[in-house]
Amino acid sequence: MMNIIVKLIALLVLTMASFAAQSAERRVTGGVIKGEELSDGSAIFRSIPFAAPPTGRLRWKPPQPVLPWQGVRDVNAIAKPCMQDDEGWNAADAAISSEDCLYLSVHEPKHASGERLPVYVWIHGGSNRAGNGHDVADSLIYQHGIVLVTIEYRLGIFGFLASPQLTRESPHHSSGNYALLDQIAALKWVQKNIATFGGDARNVTIGGQSAGAMDIGQLLRSPLAKGLFSKTIQESGVLAPPRSAADNESIGRQLLTNLQLPGNAVGLKQLRALPASALLAASKNLKPVSGDPNLLWMETSADGWVIPAGRNNLYKSDDVSHVPHLVGNTTQEFIFEGNSEAVRGLVTQAYGSKAEAALGIYGIRGEQLPPDDAKLGDVGTQVLTDWTMRCPAYQLNKWTMANKRKVWRYEFGLPRPGSKRVEHTAELDYVYYKPPAGATSLSWPPLQQYWANFIKTGDPNDSSLPHWPEMNVDADYLLFLPSGMSTGKDLHGSHCRLLAQRFAGE
Repeated sequence: MMNIIVKLIALLVLTMASFAAQSAERRVTGGVIKGEELSDGSAIFRSIPFAAPPTGRLRWKPPQPVLPWQGVRDVNAIAKPCMQDDEGWNAADAAISSEDCLYLSVHEPKHASGERLPVYVWIHGGSNRAGNGHDVADSLIYQHGIVLVTIEYRLGIFGFLASPQLTRESPHHSSGNYALLDQIAALKWVQKNIATFGGDARNVTIGGQSAGAMDIGQLLRSPLAKGLFSKTIQESGVLAPPRSAADNESIGRQLLTNLQLPGNAVGLKQLRALPASALLAASKNLKPVSGDPNLLWMETSADGWVIPAGRNNLYKSDDVSHVPHLVGNTTQEFIFEGNSEAVRGLVTQAYGSKAEAALGIYGIRGEQLPPDDAKLGDVGTQVLTDWTMRCPAYQLNKWTMANKRKVWRYEFGLPRPGSKRVEHTAELDYVYYKPPAGATSLSWPPLQQYWANFIKTGDPNDSSLPHWPEMNVDADYLLFLPSGMSTGKDLHGSHCRLLAQRFAGE
């Protein structure tokens, strides 16, 4: 009798193990994958290919279809980040980065058979030249009943290089937007495959921070991305005006000249044959025709295919506002360090012909600077945050409301855990990770719940949270501070309207 019981138990264990293995297997484009089933009934798949490796002859080509595989492909290992240089903060990513990087992760919550859950696709930041998506793959936001997808996309010189030679070989007469095409390919993969993980392809929200959020601004503009998502979340980034195709191609010309390669198809072939490390080294010496060299890969190309030609002024275009948005920034994005002369120079750079009026609005009188604002920081930091983040978001929100789409706007004013000051990226931990033991709504405001609600329904509110008013003609927004949450109206609206006047006149 005892032997029979032992055999039955052994059979039960084997059956359960077999079920667990099967429950972590899914069929997707290319074949069958096997991920990891977690103790809470969710499953995570960390390195699913959504396109062929963009290496060799596929370097600087639009993403190509996934290469099929035989048998069951194990996707438990974290996908390598896309090729990038070591900038300090990304040292771990740079050390393992690779050109073979077009992978995504999916974290699937426990769900009933046939259930269709909302989907959140995360596009990471890093100035379009560094960073990874896999960090957010472990976010607990999936526990709100959301299928979480994080993607990798080609970075820097591999994702954004344009040149006359690349344009000539393209059937679309286009070059320079390979990273955006990667993101579009990943979104198409989601449309085809997400039901396998319990996701609803009709309820896809794309979200990103910094460069990721700015790339979303381009996806909103791209005709190739239409219909691939229904809502956006943009944290500290809206839209960088794309360069003209000609300006972007000049960077490719510069690269060939610097490497002493011929400016023709032979030179392009030699570029494709260079090791990735040599291209990373060469990219450090490239400069845009105008503007900040640090933004070299942030200003994509108005190539006429991925991005419509001539649409390079947010203040004159309403083609980026066709879905609901949750948009915001930190109260102090980038700390400006400089004397009175430097601050006045920054105002002139940002406001151009409206600089004199802007000096008055900011309270700058001659060499005298106004006192610091308790929430928004010194006046230089205010100008920099207005110019790069706050006012572009304000303009996007205006266009969105004009097109009868809903907007929820926020400003976040808590330091990142372990930091003493508010800065760019400060909100990320509060949105994506677990509060520490003993955290309260003051020390850890409920951003994750607001974000999850928006992803699910298109509205961040529920009955358990302080009400977040939809932005309307009064420019309502929700402010997060260490002292608590509060609502406000028309934050720096006069500054942003003046900035709009400057750019609308250009």
